Formats: sequence, structure tokens, C-alpha cells
Amino acid sequence: MTKILKFLKTKVQYSEHFLDGVKPEAIGNFIKKANPGMSVKAADAMALAIIYSTYLKLVFDEEGKDVPENILDALDQNDPSTFIWANNDKETLH
Repeated sequence: MTKILKFLKTKVQYSEHFLDGVKPEAIGNFIKKANPGMSVKAADAMALAIIYSTYLKLVFDEEGKDVPENILDALDQNDPSTFIWANNDKETLH
């Protein structure tokens, strides 16, 4: 029997499927189990950081670009200027 396969004409962006399919609570639970002294809140925050940094890299990869090194270095070094509340004390996001 012959099977006919249809191929999509447009490239599917994996980054969107990644965000839809990832489970932050499962990653947070894994981190918490691996680090028993860590609070649940810290483990969940770490899980979200891992998820969104992976998403960032996927998006740049799909666009055929590299994440700017200065941004990655600032995030890796916990540069206070990368925190959203550090840019202007009088303004907030809400």
C-alpha cells in the first residue's frame, strides 16, 4: 500500500511548539528534587529562567542570527542593568 505524505510549504517554527509543550512545574519539581535545600519559589524561578533562555536561543536560531554576546554575558553575570526594575526607579511595567 502506498502512503502519500504532505509536506508543509512553510517552515514550522519550533520555538512556538516548545513554549506550548514545556511544563514549568515539572522542571521546577526536578530542580527542587536535585537541590533539596532550595525553596520551591527559587526552583520555579530557575525553571522559568531556563525555559525563557532556551526560547530566546530558539527564536534567534530560527531567524538565522546569534544572540548578541553582550546580552548573554550580562545575563550570565547577573548584571543589575538587565533587571527590568533597574532602568528607571519611577516607572514600572504596570
